Amino acid sequence: MSLNGTMNIALTGLLARQSAIQVVSGNVSNATNPDYTRKSQQTSATATGVLTTAVTRATDEALARDLLAYTSLAGQTAAQSTYMTKLSTLFGGTDSSATLASAVEDFASAWTVFQATPDSTAAEADVIAKASALAEAINRIQAGLDDVDRQVQDATVAAVDEINGLLRKIDDLNTQITAGRDSAGSTLELEDQRDAAVRQLSGLVDVKTIARSDGGLAVFTTGGLTLVDQTAVQLAYDGADVTRAGDTRSLNASFRSGELAGLLGLRQAGTSSEAGTATIAELRAQVSTFAALFTDTGPGTFGAAYDGAATGAGELASGFFTLTGSTLGVDPALLDGSARLKQAAIDDAGRALVAGGRSLAVGGLAVAGKDYAGLAAAITTGLTADVATVAAKAKLSEATRGEAETRFASSVGINMDAELANLQVLQNAYAASAKVIQAVNKLYDDLFAIMG
Repeated sequence: MSLNGTMNIALTGLLARQSAIQVVSGNVSNATNPDYTRKSQQTSATATGVLTTAVTRATDEALARDLLAYTSLAGQTAAQSTYMTKLSTLFGGTDSSATLASAVEDFASAWTVFQATPDSTAAEADVIAKASALAEAINRIQAGLDDVDRQVQDATVAAVDEINGLLRKIDDLNTQITAGRDSAGSTLELEDQRDAAVRQLSGLVDVKTIARSDGGLAVFTTGGLTLVDQTAVQLAYDGADVTRAGDTRSLNASFRSGELAGLLGLRQAGTSSEAGTATIAELRAQVSTFAALFTDTGPGTFGAAYDGAATGAGELASGFFTLTGSTLGVDPALLDGSARLKQAAIDDAGRALVAGGRSLAVGGLAVAGKDYAGLAAAITTGLTADVATVAAKAKLSEATRGEAETRFASSVGINMDAELANLQVLQNAYAASAKVIQAVNKLYDDLFAIMG
């Protein structure tokens, strides 16, 4: 081989190693960046030296799809668990002395004492106080349900805004990547940014992607709703339905997982057998129906027992409890002392309070054979079970997402030991090429000296 050929091989090898060292150094400097993928300098050997070709980035489509799916599920269950826990707190959480049931039991216990001491003004006052506390507990729960509902609604607004921002970002990156490829520029960093935006989006809504031939990336929900393809769709939320901006058709059913699906599910109307879905509507129906039981005057009820008894002088004739809309209260005459409890109603009303055989079938709950306190406990027990179910799903989903993230990072991320070892090999190869160049230069010098 001629000296020129040897020099060319050594020089192209040195330049190739120099380029590869720069790539590996970039990998090392981004080792802690979770959105960075491993880059590699591609080369090929030719008869005249080493040809440096493109820099490529590590990809793993299968693991990327898994990570998107598991991130969406984790986003959905985390949102459900957060607000289910808030709802549980309204009813006393997992405490056995749940707020609603204990308030009913306290009222019934006070009435039992009143039965034993019907002439005691203190016992009578305690009955009225415990009745008022019961009404306040029910009203507080209903107000709490409204508050959680507003929180979920506000979170949905924020989620839609974040989704819209990410869709615009992905569309903008598509434009930059397409332009970069047209100009033969490197788009690897932009592609990393786009993939990171898609992963962030997947926590909010279930997504799948399709790569376009021009370098663009189309983004859809797993149900087929287009989110980004040539342009970014923008969503709107009216407090009930998510729609395309400027359209009125509901897209709620298009979102199968992700934080948005979890939030929409919590506020879904009607009933559902799925824990975390339609929960707020179900609890509203259960609590409002339970409140109405105390003003019900059907056979065997507390209201019928009280109203049906004979009325003495200065006693409240009827309507121990009042219901205005969904707000339960105690008759104002009892509260201000202008009327007293019926003496003739003490025994029958007391028995009605603790009598079993009552039922409640509303808002996905069906329970029978209970007294008033038992019905209250059934509402809390049902919610507690759903909270536990959702919490378990959230824990499992997050663990699965974490495992998928680890697998994905292991496949496309930076392994410092491997990169440092590769860097050492490249530096040695660079030094070897430099020595060859030095040797060839010396031979040239010797040759020119001989030639005089």
